[in-house]
Formats: sequence, structure tokens, C-alpha cells
Amino acid sequence: MNHMRNITVVPLVAAVFITPLVASAFGVSPPRIDANKLVKGSRYEATIFLVQGQPDQDLEVKAIFDTPEKIAKWLTVDKGEQFVIPKGVQQFPIKVRIQVPENAELGVYHGYLRVNTVPKAKEGDQISISVGARIDINFTVGEGAFLDYVIRRLDILDIEEGDPPQIVVTLENIGNVPARPERATLDLLDKYGNVRLGFAQNEDLPEIPAFETKTFTVEFPIDLKLGIGEYWAEAMLYRDGQVTKSVKTVFNVIEKKINYPIYAGIGVIVILFALFSYRWRKKIIEKNDA
Repeated sequence: MNHMRNITVVPLVAAVFITPLVASAFGVSPPRIDANKLVKGSRYEATIFLVQGQPDQDLEVKAIFDTPEKIAKWLTVDKGEQFVIPKGVQQFPIKVRIQVPENAELGVYHGYLRVNTVPKAKEGDQISISVGARIDINFTVGEGAFLDYVIRRLDILDIEEGDPPQIVVTLENIGNVPARPERATLDLLDKYGNVRLGFAQNEDLPEIPAFETKTFTVEFPIDLKLGIGEYWAEAMLYRDGQVTKSVKTVFNVIEKKINYPIYAGIGVIVILFALFSYRWRKKIIEKNDA
């Protein structure tokens, strides 16, 4: 999952090398990963931002795990051991993954991920500074299923004329088993938010894997044609029979957009078919005349 916390850049760790590079401020956010509910076979994912002060050039970075040998193969970085942060990017996301094997021993594990810049040689310079930061990694492998999640976002979307009402949901699964809301409901109201025009419910919501964050949309088919204009709606998500998240806001029904590329493609197909048919008929006539 993408575990994101408040931006906190850790202090710099600097080392002097006999190579040339002038390093700018560099850090990570968040500076630690804590996963306390892993079980055998769990796959955990956390997003860490590499933050640099002056992204005025491409920056080569090396990510090295400092962990006990027992868990060394459990940990990976999606970008690999060495990669480049492109020029102009101030906050560069990497994903740190923990894959607990099925035969893992139960216990508490600790380690570090060290992220350092890679100095580049430049003729005439005597020294350079490689800057970096350390990410603390702490996780527990235990027993038993733990179901829990947090709704990070719930919004009502604008729709085109003729489309059903829709909401967008971002769910962060902080448990060690797949999770989803049990159902979603939508009260459709007039433009003043006073008169109820309709009600819809959807129980077919996607399951989010353990320790992952996903965004998905939910549609509410309703036997009511909404004209172009402004409406109110109240959406609710339920867990164990109780409302776990709700939102009441305005949304708009806008004019249906014409998909010109599709119509153009259909037109080309029709023209080609007509030309083919014309030539085919012409050949038959010429053959008969002969």
C-alpha cells in the first residue's frame, strides 16, 4: 500500500569523496516504515518521497538496504538499486516493498534503507560531497487475520447527460486481508438540496488487497433522466451496518461530449466499404459484358 504521512525531511548525512560534485539539500519523507500486522505471505508496500532542494540537474541515486541477512531478500525498491531523479523533480516517489515468505519465522524485524547521491567526476575538482538519508524499517510478522481500512477520499463526480450518478473512493487497507465497504448509497436531491429525487444503492464494490491504497469509482444506475444542470447528492459508505464515511455536495450534469475520433473512424470504414463494393460490382458487370 502507499503509506503516506506528513512531510518530514530527515537531517542530511554527508560523506566526502575524491570526486567532483556540489550537492544540494537532500532528504526523505516519511523517514520510517512501520508495519505491525504482517503475516506469512504478506506483501506490504510503502511510498517514500526523495526530496531535493534544488533540482537543477539529473541526480543519480543509490538505494542500499542495511538489514539482517535473514530478511535481505524480502525487501526491494521498485526503481532498483540505482536510478536517476530527473532534472526539475523536487519530490521523487519510490515504493519500498516487503514480501514476507510463506515459511517466515514469526518475530519483530528491523533494518534500514540508505539512499545516497552518486558523485560524478569532473575534471579539475578535488572533492565532492555525496548526501543521503536513512529510512528506518520496522515490521512484525505474526499470526491471525486483521481487517481494517481508512477511507481517504469520497467525492461525488460531475457526469455527462445520460450517465448514472457516480462517486470516487480512495481506500487505504491497513489490515492484512483484502477489505472493502459493505455497500454505498446515494440520495439524489434537487438543486436546492431539499427535495429527494431518487435513491440508489450499490453493493458490488471492489476488494482492495492488504496494505494497498486504491482509488475506484462507483456507479448508481437510477430510473431517472437527469437534465443538464446542478444537483445536490449525499453519498454514504457503510461498514458493519454503520456509516463509515459520508459527503453531501453539489455536482453537475453537463452536455454529452461528441467523440469525434470514433465518428471519424466509422466514417472512414463506411467510405472504404462503399468503394470496395463499387469496384466489386464494376468488375462483375465488366465480366458479364465480356
